[in-house]
Amino acid sequence: MSIRTLALRSGETSAEDHRLLIGSLLGAADDPWPLHRRGGLMYASGAADLSGFGMTATIRPFSAAVTGRSSPLQGSYLVVSTEDVDIRLEDGPTSGSRTDVVGVVVKDDLYDDSDEVLAEIRVIDPEEDETYLPLFEIIVSQGASTGTDGISWPSQPGASLPSNIRDLRDYTSSAGGVVSVPSVSARNRMDDVRDGTIVHVGATRDLYIRDAGDWRPVAGPAADAALDNRYEPLGVPKILFGREYITPDTQANNAVYSTAYWRGQARVDFPEGYFRETPTIMLTVLSAVPGTVMEATHANSRVHGFDLMVARTNTTSNWVHWLAVGT
Repeated sequence: MSIRTLALRSGETSAEDHRLLIGSLLGAADDPWPLHRRGGLMYASGAADLSGFGMTATIRPFSAAVTGRSSPLQGSYLVVSTEDVDIRLEDGPTSGSRTDVVGVVVKDDLYDDSDEVLAEIRVIDPEEDETYLPLFEIIVSQGASTGTDGISWPSQPGASLPSNIRDLRDYTSSAGGVVSVPSVSARNRMDDVRDGTIVHVGATRDLYIRDAGDWRPVAGPAADAALDNRYEPLGVPKILFGREYITPDTQANNAVYSTAYWRGQARVDFPEGYFRETPTIMLTVLSAVPGTVMEATHANSRVHGFDLMVARTNTTSNWVHWLAVGT
């Protein structure tokens, strides 16, 4: 049937009709098939935040749209997780490491011949699963198990992710609506984005529109900086400053130090267009106890931002003030 509709008294509506028609309210994907919708989380503070203990990951509640990938007529599945979900990861391999991707998996036997009809949060099997929405990539080190302290997890839901975990969360919205994302990194993870899509980045208070495959700032600090750069002469220094609250939650060892220490990190994003060249970064750590802060440093400095890292002899949280000077 080529024409489908909901709520006709004389009509019969299938589950496929519901998915296609409800999915038409979602934003379209940059896809040659016109019925495909952009899958992703519906952004809310704390949506699908990760925490964990031992070998168990915990995913906080969320709402999401998962695009069916077994058939172009499959439509989108709306999924709501109403409580924390625990996922037990298998112990680490006897040699090398393993990468697990945790996400939302939808099985629908009518399309994927799986003999199952369900939605669940678990480790994704890309060889068997066709319709899924990835959330986090987790590196499981050799021999990791509950008896060996398991996996390094964030100190609490929403805290900075340790280096063994990568955020894969993507976001969507209703058709014509603004896609809200927490950070520039989250915006850059978005795929299947059509020109005209509007995104608001919460961390920087910037509004962007997708234009010719790029993100163009239209309101907020990034748009103001882009406008300022049109009139500022080259070579005039510009200053940007801020502060980050960091919890050293990852234990580490180094031959230089006789005891174990703890590291914490955060990503700092500059307004897009503010700097033309990579700026000089200066850091100051606020600590009331002398000797507990071992170092504060930065890495991956670019015109768009940098990674800030702190090492301490304990796990006490502290503020780090930063100053960026450049052109």
